[in-house]
Amino acid sequence: MSKSITYIISLAAVMLALASCVKNDPDVAKPGNVNVNVVNASEEVLNFYLNGTRQNSVTGIFPLGANGYTAIPRGNQLLAFRKQFNRTQFTDADILFTLPVKLDSVASKVRYSIFAGGITSNDAFMVLDTLDSDAKNAKLRFVVASPQFAALRVYLNDTLRFTSSAFKQASTFKLVGNGQKVIKIRSTTSDEVLYTSTIPMQQGLIYTLFSAQLVANNKANLRAGLVINQ
Repeated sequence: MSKSITYIISLAAVMLALASCVKNDPDVAKPGNVNVNVVNASEEVLNFYLNGTRQNSVTGIFPLGANGYTAIPRGNQLLAFRKQFNRTQFTDADILFTLPVKLDSVASKVRYSIFAGGITSNDAFMVLDTLDSDAKNAKLRFVVASPQFAALRVYLNDTLRFTSSAFKQASTFKLVGNGQKVIKIRSTTSDEVLYTSTIPMQQGLIYTLFSAQLVANNKANLRAGLVINQ
């Protein structure tokens, strides 16, 4: 039976709109900085810190949302992730996990995205964003950020576009035309539609579609989110 998880663009429209604005106008990276985007594929509202200083907005990064590209010093860094501020006890949440990253690219079109697929360091990973837009087409990649859903097939308007086999796998950016796209995600072993949605894709923009999961009643359900990289 086909399961249509809540239309992600409507579910996270505000987050995606805000994120897209931030991403289209990223911090101006100084010679010693590089732009990093944190994408939340977990079920918690997250904050991330560098050297004890929170890098995202005060509202936190909501599930299926993203912080937007933020300028971070180039080199070896240790990022810390926490839940949202405790408004009952008025205390900062304890650190959930830390993630060591190596930010060494000096290419002007290269940025980084960090995906939090859960609330442990094993669930988090970083991918390289090589952003080179096409004036006549949208570009899209698929990132597997759902630990329990790794072997997936992604269809756009019933055409197979991406196939994945492992958690933390990221495809290259592909030309996908523009206009309304019906996305359907199936496992590689079944024709059951685990997720479906219709999203608009605009020429000249670069997108990342990522998988995520929601555990309810001891059962994991597939979700998906969309980030505008540029």
